[in-house]
Amino acid sequence: MSKPGIRFKTLDTFEDLSGWVSFASGQSKIVLSQDRNRNGSAMRLDFDFHGGGGFVVARKEFPLEIPESYSFSFYISGIAPKNIFEFKLVDDSNRNVWRYRVEEFEFSAEPRLFTIRNSQIEFAWGPQGGGPPRKTAAIEIVIAAGPGGRGSVWIDTLSFHDDTYRSTPLVSASSSLPGHDPQNVIDPSELSSWRSTISDAAERLLIDFREEREFGGLVIHWENGLRGSQFEVQVSQDGSGWTTSYSTTQGNSERSHIFLPHTRARFIRIDLRKSVEGRGFGIRFVDVKPHDFSRSVNRFFQNVAREYPAGFFPKYLLGTQSYWTLAGSARGDGQALLNEEGMVEVDKGSFSIAPFLYADGKLVTWADAALAQELMSGYLPIPSSVWRTDRFVLTITACAAAGQGGSILHIHYRVQNTAGVRRSIILFAAVLPFQVTPVWQNWRSFGGVAPIREMSFRSGAVLVNDQKSVIPLTLAAGFGAAPFAEGPIAESLASGRLPEGKEVRDEFGYCSGAIRFDLELEPGSAKEAVLAVPFGFSGEQEICSAAVDPGNLEKAVRYWESILGSVQLDLPEQARSIAEVLKTAAAHILINRDGPALHPGPRRYNRAWIRDGSIMGAALLRMGLPDPMRDFIRWYSKHQTGDGNIPDCVDREGTEWLPEFDAYGEFIYGVMEHYRFTGDRGFLEEMRPAVIKTLAFMEGLRSKRLTAEYSGPEKRAFYGILPESMSHEGYMAHPVHAFWDDFWALRGYEDGSALLGILGESAEAERFISVAKAFAEDLKASLKATIAMHKIDFVPGSVEFGDFDPTATSIAINLLDQLYFLPPEETVKTFDKYLAGFRERKSGAVDWNNYSAYEIRIIGALVRLGKREEAMELTRFMLADRRIPCWNQWPEISWRDASGPSFIGDLPHTWISGEYILAIRTMFAYEREEDHSLVIAAGVCEDWLAGGSAIRIENLPTHHGRLTYSLQKESGDTLLLKLQGDLRIPAGGIVVLPPLSRPILQVEVDGKRSEEFTPDSFVLRRCPAEAFVRTSR
Repeated sequence: MSKPGIRFKTLDTFEDLSGWVSFASGQSKIVLSQDRNRNGSAMRLDFDFHGGGGFVVARKEFPLEIPESYSFSFYISGIAPKNIFEFKLVDDSNRNVWRYRVEEFEFSAEPRLFTIRNSQIEFAWGPQGGGPPRKTAAIEIVIAAGPGGRGSVWIDTLSFHDDTYRSTPLVSASSSLPGHDPQNVIDPSELSSWRSTISDAAERLLIDFREEREFGGLVIHWENGLRGSQFEVQVSQDGSGWTTSYSTTQGNSERSHIFLPHTRARFIRIDLRKSVEGRGFGIRFVDVKPHDFSRSVNRFFQNVAREYPAGFFPKYLLGTQSYWTLAGSARGDGQALLNEEGMVEVDKGSFSIAPFLYADGKLVTWADAALAQELMSGYLPIPSSVWRTDRFVLTITACAAAGQGGSILHIHYRVQNTAGVRRSIILFAAVLPFQVTPVWQNWRSFGGVAPIREMSFRSGAVLVNDQKSVIPLTLAAGFGAAPFAEGPIAESLASGRLPEGKEVRDEFGYCSGAIRFDLELEPGSAKEAVLAVPFGFSGEQEICSAAVDPGNLEKAVRYWESILGSVQLDLPEQARSIAEVLKTAAAHILINRDGPALHPGPRRYNRAWIRDGSIMGAALLRMGLPDPMRDFIRWYSKHQTGDGNIPDCVDREGTEWLPEFDAYGEFIYGVMEHYRFTGDRGFLEEMRPAVIKTLAFMEGLRSKRLTAEYSGPEKRAFYGILPESMSHEGYMAHPVHAFWDDFWALRGYEDGSALLGILGESAEAERFISVAKAFAEDLKASLKATIAMHKIDFVPGSVEFGDFDPTATSIAINLLDQLYFLPPEETVKTFDKYLAGFRERKSGAVDWNNYSAYEIRIIGALVRLGKREEAMELTRFMLADRRIPCWNQWPEISWRDASGPSFIGDLPHTWISGEYILAIRTMFAYEREEDHSLVIAAGVCEDWLAGGSAIRIENLPTHHGRLTYSLQKESGDTLLLKLQGDLRIPAGGIVVLPPLSRPILQVEVDGKRSEEFTPDSFVLRRCPAEAFVRTSR
């Protein structure tokens, strides 16, 4: 029998397996059967990973109401390797998952009782974003490959226990006043309380639960004037041995929130040492919280935030998505984040600064205003958040530019009085122990809280953790700080006053502070307060002249205009955002760097992948910014091994060596693409040894699939291509022969042979030309065999799965220029199938959860396939679904519920920014190796030229030099193209694919008739040139 107050339910005795289903990933196999063990009936799971990775699952629907505290138990035995074991709870949406997970589960031959408590079950993923389950629909038992192998596992007697505490505790105290009995503290009523005798003596409150129970924290609700300032919380199993779980000397809040993670005890003792006012203690209610209250520090603050007005804490602590963007310099030496509510995280994983306004006797927070966002000039990486009320407008702007000693962040607060009367407004810039990235982004030290253990005002600056200076450049009216034990700082600010502390050390580690600015505003006028925060370590130091520069915002504007001004796209109003996003995307790539390392994200993806870096570098080359690609490849080459192996990822903690076999082609491509845009032969010579080693390593990999084993009909689809890899996220659980790797490998072989030829190594160049041709033939054969094997009519993503992956296929068409060897019919059907699915999703005809803006890559493929209108349809959708639209950016994962508390990868995700640049550039110009031509205007829309409007593309880098051209309709049937630029005309000429609804009848180039045209294109053989094109009426 269970203990009093605890309910018990047997879920399954496994007399039969009705309701249980199984499934497996990839090549993994699982068989469920009913069996017997020492305890009686059992479910037997036989699994086999067939030498690879993957997972196997047994699932059954169990609709359960989940109580506050619970556990599951079952007997388990097995004869199996130490693989990953998971016990999962799934809700009725089938989207939210909680799990218990052991990385190396040790199975025993004899059945043993296994109990999983709610404290061991964590939220795993789903739109709920966190928190405990309330209802479940199914249980899943999962074995995932660690070492892999095969084995058998037996499960019997699956039970569910409601462990929620339902008894009434006994409470005693060292003293009490009549009518204020200690037992009152377990009553949430506001009409009752416990009060000690009126004195300055220490007191004690003892809570006896009468049984051991699990809990996760306390909230002590004090009586006004009787708060404790110094007290301890101790716990005990038996009432004699005590452990101090919490202690403070800084209490002075209406409610004390006590962080008590993973606590089990029978007794709680609150030792009250000193009261705030020295006349005893009064506690209205001691709220004992469940384990989830302090499951983590992030979860603790989420629970605390829900007890206060919405604007007192960051929005994400209330379970709502909060998007952010970047501020930084092109040096890549610091990235600040500004979120849509105007909070600024001043450096990676650091504290944030948030504004509060006090006006007309009321505190105004982000929750009290209509919010909007802006970018300076529509494209510069100088973002703003704007608060609008009926009386004033607050604009928070973050900018950064390079200084002599490093880049410096400036935060501008501009308050405008929109009322018709003079107003006194207090601006508080609050230094808070929270990051901008939400708790569901948590990874390493990123996401959620940011400890602040000490804060003071010294030498004209707020010093945080003795590491970071916040320098007010505008005369401040005061500064104050408070420990967490005094409650959220917004409570003080709500009365229009600062906390009293000027120098604070927080025992818990989460203090806050605020700088005050007093603003007197005439009707219609505005005033500004400015803060400077140097990136990196900036302890107590002499304030540098760059930090206090009053013209920092104007200088940041000029700084970014000069960097982004090389390439100009002059497009009509309806297409202006296309050009603006292009420039913002390039700026975000530059800011996200860490020195030479190109990072695809400022926080969660604050690492360098060769995959992401080669694509981002290629994008910057097309924006007239060649140095980042060179610097990145040079830096990455230093991590290559002696035998030529290339790591998939590098960060400050070291290198990662996952089997991601796209890395080799991407590295060689980066070397040669830099040369194609710059002609820098010296860099080729510098990188030659690394490229030769990479080619040799690729040959070694490929040789594993050139053996007799793969020449037979059963394995012919694997012949001559690269081995299994996990370079695609969908292949992590089960590595496969991914065609993405092979597309890059072919490019690597071709670029490696080109490099050797340029450097005069003709024999080796010819050898690798032959290797490239043989590899291309094997790749074509593999694609054909895979299509036949899976009976599909599209280009597959891998041999094993025959999966539909148009985003991966697009890389071969657009960036890698390999359309010539893809199967023509299946290629067209691939993108027809994608467009059909995309339109269903866009229209709401199908239910969907999320997608990745990696799909932007498909735009370029559609342009090269001649699908101009479809490319623009996808472009318009992607531009409309930016998060936030005017910040010109995308996360890795875009959720249908944009406000839901869901993991989004990182933001801005600058691999996607790079893909956008590559795709949009294809609309205006792309190189085509098949006929050695430069193709222009293939994605330009006809409606851009309506009413005599013109487009002008200026100084666009290509493999053949800088390209400038304009396009304009002279009349209904005449088009004028003016070609300029410092171009070397390629052998195949400049192929113009203008946006025409009727076929071309006549072309004149510089006043002379040309016969080199088709119904939809014409060729130019000189630059500059002026071409008149006439179409049928």
